[in-house]
Amino acid sequence: MSKFVIAVGMILASSTAYAGATNSGLDMRVTTVGQGAWVQLIQNGEPVEGATVTLSGNLGEYQTPENGRVFVMTAAPNTRTGVFTAMLKDGQEIERSVVIPRDH
Repeated sequence: MSKFVIAVGMILASSTAYAGATNSGLDMRVTTVGQGAWVQLIQNGEPVEGATVTLSGNLGEYQTPENGRVFVMTAAPNTRTGVFTAMLKDGQEIERSVVIPRDH
């Protein structure tokens, strides 16, 4: 029973975090390719310029240009899960957990 309660609590917590991003019209799209990933930020159908994008485990920060799309290096020796985080100029934040495949 306690495992069920914990699972439901985690679902509700993640749904709440996602709902906050949805209510602001903010969306992050991540497409992994080769040794990196394209990260695109869109808010209310428009690209987001000037957001800071980071990837867990990497030291670099990337700024979205006018089109809201930036390439983030993800080179890693093994397939792993990475968390992309974007911080907008107004303090809004959005995260996406993505499986980053190993480059062959």
